[in-house]
Amino acid sequence: MAFHFVTDQQVHYDVGFYPDRFFMGEGAYHFFIDNPQKEHGSYDPKILDVVTLILEEFFSQEPTVMLYICDPTDKRQAARDRLYHLWFYDYARNHEMTLFSDSVTFKNVKYYTGLLMRHDHPMHDLILASYQEFLKHVPERLVIRNK
Repeated sequence: MAFHFVTDQQVHYDVGFYPDRFFMGEGAYHFFIDNPQKEHGSYDPKILDVVTLILEEFFSQEPTVMLYICDPTDKRQAARDRLYHLWFYDYARNHEMTLFSDSVTFKNVKYYTGLLMRHDHPMHDLILASYQEFLKHVPERLVIRNK
């Protein structure tokens, strides 16, 4: 599932989810936001409005889990993590959600990652504990790809 939108500054974004292959599989999806034309503009608070609407739709479905990994290719993963944490923390606080975020170093690169799910997810505690354990043991053969 993906959505495309254009900001008032004519910056193009793709936002959406793709199925998880590494952690849970069914019922978990990776969030992504991409600027495919690599355009830059000043900060636009309307981006958060669009992301919030997309999250509303995503979490209105069956009990789902949203995962994210901040893209490290341009070495701006820490900045992305701060932005995601701000966005998702406020969303979680206002919608009875659990946000768990952490970082993992893999082949000398720090990956910032997170998990967001409803408090009433039927497997809430098991998923959170499993995710924390998963992050402690990221296998060397794992190739992480995300925006």
